Amino acid sequence: MKEQNHSNLESKTGMSAGKAIVLRESRVPVLIFVILIYLSVLTSHDSDGKTPFETLLFSGLILIHAIMHSYAGVIFLTRPWGYFMLQGLIIFGSALLMPGSYSGLFLGLSTVLVGQSIGVYTERLKPITVGIYCCVLYALAVVWVGKAEDFLTTLPSLILLMVIVLGYAHLFFKQVREKTQTRLFLNELEWAHQKVEQLTIANERQRMARDLHDTLAQGVAGIMMQLDAADLQLNKGNVSRAQEIIQMSKGQAKRTLSEARGAIDDLRKHSSKVMDLEEAVLDETDRFSHSTGTQVQTQISIRQQFPKLVEEHTLHIIRECLANTAKYAKATNINIVLTDSENELYLRIEDDGVGFDTKLIGKQLGKYGLIGLHERARIMGGQINIESGKTGTHVSLHIPLQQEE
Repeated sequence: MKEQNHSNLESKTGMSAGKAIVLRESRVPVLIFVILIYLSVLTSHDSDGKTPFETLLFSGLILIHAIMHSYAGVIFLTRPWGYFMLQGLIIFGSALLMPGSYSGLFLGLSTVLVGQSIGVYTERLKPITVGIYCCVLYALAVVWVGKAEDFLTTLPSLILLMVIVLGYAHLFFKQVREKTQTRLFLNELEWAHQKVEQLTIANERQRMARDLHDTLAQGVAGIMMQLDAADLQLNKGNVSRAQEIIQMSKGQAKRTLSEARGAIDDLRKHSSKVMDLEEAVLDETDRFSHSTGTQVQTQISIRQQFPKLVEEHTLHIIRECLANTAKYAKATNINIVLTDSENELYLRIEDDGVGFDTKLIGKQLGKYGLIGLHERARIMGGQINIESGKTGTHVSLHIPLQQEE
């Protein structure tokens, strides 16, 4: 209910702002027209016999009339009917002060008022109502000045003039509304562009975090595990084995440095290097087995070339799962299944480790790797499922493949 009221309030606010813009756009031509009518009345023979007080009062009414035109977007914005009623009464009073020029004065100022109603009201009936209101005031003015015989001759002219003004005002305010809508559209487009730029920057930050985690963080973690193993061998007096592990650590350090440089280069431009997913997975599992001693069984059956995005993120997911197994699972065996069909790439990774609580994913600081798995699956448009218990962890990934037409 509150959301509906808020939406209605925004809608009313938008309509009021639109009316204010429309009235502001028409302010200059309306004021010029009012000034011309005022000067024509003052220079007519009717003003010769008027006292200074009557002329001053007439000028004051016209000044109020012009000020209300100038600030029509602020005055009576929420109740425009009050604005038109008061303006009509001002025109009526001005006509009574200048009875010799009442007809031209009324014809000029009332038609402007009717034309202005086109810009305020979207319903067709309301401008017609304003026109009828002005005709009634004109009839009262004719009776007041005692020239009832002029009513039948001037009323058709007033109605015809109002119809012409209504047509012109309709075209004028239509252009004003279109101009206003274009301006608002450009503002919204600029806001949307800024929003997209902000989201792009945020996505790039997430991408950098994933790449740094999957290169530097995992590489350094692997080197630390190898150095721990070398230290253990040295404590046992097995120097030759320790040297072998250190040499493996040097190779791991070189690969980590190379991958980090590749990630940095990829931030500058998209790499055009073609990746063989099967070969890359086998290389990754071989390095993992040699550095950790954990057996990795692979079952790979893929028959097609995948998009670079899919290959990179799939390899990163495998690398992350292997790293998590080495650091936390205490597993002795890992099984990796990678197969494809016409419309899907399927990956399954299983280990026999101690497992973990999947409900804690994303709730612990520093556990970016598991969050990165879900983010990479989302980027590829796939679905990832992580199940873990005392008998081990099972990760399954389904990636839809778009068929080229």
